[in-house]
Amino acid sequence: MIFEKEMVRYITEKDQSEDAALLLAAIVESSDDAIVSKDLNGVVTSWNRAAERIFGYKAEEMIGQPITLIIPPELHGDEPQILAKVRAGERIDHFETVRVRKNGERINISLTVSPVKDPSGVIIGAAKIARDITHQKRVEAALHTSEKLASVGRLAATVAHEINNPLEAITNFIYLAKQQPGLSENLRRYLSCADEELRRVAHIARQTLGFFRDSSQPISFAVAEVIDDVLALYDRKFKYRGLTIERRIQPHLTAYALPNELRQILSNLITNAIDASRDGGKIIIAARALQHWRSGPGIRITVADNGAGISQEDKHQLFTPFFTTKTAVGTGLGLWITKDLLEKKGGRIRFRSSNDPARSGTAMSIFVPSSPVAVADEHAA
Repeated sequence: MIFEKEMVRYITEKDQSEDAALLLAAIVESSDDAIVSKDLNGVVTSWNRAAERIFGYKAEEMIGQPITLIIPPELHGDEPQILAKVRAGERIDHFETVRVRKNGERINISLTVSPVKDPSGVIIGAAKIARDITHQKRVEAALHTSEKLASVGRLAATVAHEINNPLEAITNFIYLAKQQPGLSENLRRYLSCADEELRRVAHIARQTLGFFRDSSQPISFAVAEVIDDVLALYDRKFKYRGLTIERRIQPHLTAYALPNELRQILSNLITNAIDASRDGGKIIIAARALQHWRSGPGIRITVADNGAGISQEDKHQLFTPFFTTKTAVGTGLGLWITKDLLEKKGGRIRFRSSNDPARSGTAMSIFVPSSPVAVADEHAA
């Protein structure tokens, strides 16, 4: 009788243990988080369905493989430290890091690691819970960018208020200087260029700060004249750096846009080309008509350099506000502003770049409408 009771208790406990194991397995498989186990050498011993979804590898592809398969090469040094803490019986909570999916995409994850013990209490491995926080990080980055832009706006408002009076004074002095008799044509032209650039500065300040709703309307104008105006501003820099400027401008090109905005856009692109170029390098400015661009006729203007080029890692961030590869100069706002100005007026920007030493360089191409119809169709699309 005693033996039978012991057998019943043993079978009951075994059944309960098996039920608990099945329940635990079901929880692991239904979890939205990746749940992975590995031995003390970092070799994967289990891999749930969420891990398959998050990292792209099937269980049969990962079990028996080192966990470093999903760790970026530059972070491989973290794994020995994690294993050392596991061996010491320590738990790692919500460690934010980066992992690599099967397709090469990098994702942000929050990692919790706990030691796994056998029935006698000996640590035999580690259990990991990994949560994909990539979307959360993007939202945080967007919020951070918005906060930075708001701060820049407040600072810019103060600066614009302070420079308004000096700008007006300089404009008045230029006007008085132009009235002086006996001015040479060259000097009169220089004063006219200076006056136009001051107007552009004032326009940009008001536009950036939102001091007024821009009521100016696009007009048709000669593209070559605007390009020459901008190139003249950087003539001294070109000579100082020993840069060769090659113009490939199709004759009689006209665009339908705001000339001051196009000057600002070209100024941003040419400044970047100068900064990227090596001394003695070459910058090409090309412009030609496109008869069937998207909704109608348009113009493509390209600024190309044979400088260092843009790395693959930087390309996807190129038009992000505050992103810059320039350590000494640059705010990281130039290309972001350029893209915004173009898209608001029905244009766009594209680029090609290579940092291969054998053939490095960058070509930035902007597309602007050349008729009122193209602009109207683009906004209606």
